[in-house]
Amino acid sequence: MYASEHGNRANDEINLIEAGQNYGWPVIQGTEEQEGMKAPLFTSGGDTTWAPSGMDYHHETLYVAALRGSALLAFDLAAGKRQTVVSELGRIRDVRVEDGFLYFIGNNSDGRGMPQEQDDKLYRIKLADE
Repeated sequence: MYASEHGNRANDEINLIEAGQNYGWPVIQGTEEQEGMKAPLFTSGGDTTWAPSGMDYHHETLYVAALRGSALLAFDLAAGKRQTVVSELGRIRDVRVEDGFLYFIGNNSDGRGMPQEQDDKLYRIKLADE
């Protein structure tokens, strides 16, 4: 099981949840380390926030919707790398992978974003590996 987590003033995290592990909050966050506590697989760092809001898994990749990051992010679990799949649409609320397509929802009219013409729409893009 994977979990996305809003950090305290940035330091958002993606964690692999394992029984009995301590993920550190509020003692450590982001890249901080302490014995007996598990560091995240990925972190936005102390200067950036993603505000992850939805996530789905497909073929060793986690797709994460980012509200404050205004993007759809892909985390390659095997390579330990992050890339931006979609940006310039503003806040992304949720994501789903189904039948070889990536679906996501733009959400700037929730009172926190800057409303745009294409807001609150469901988008669909074909995944390259399908």
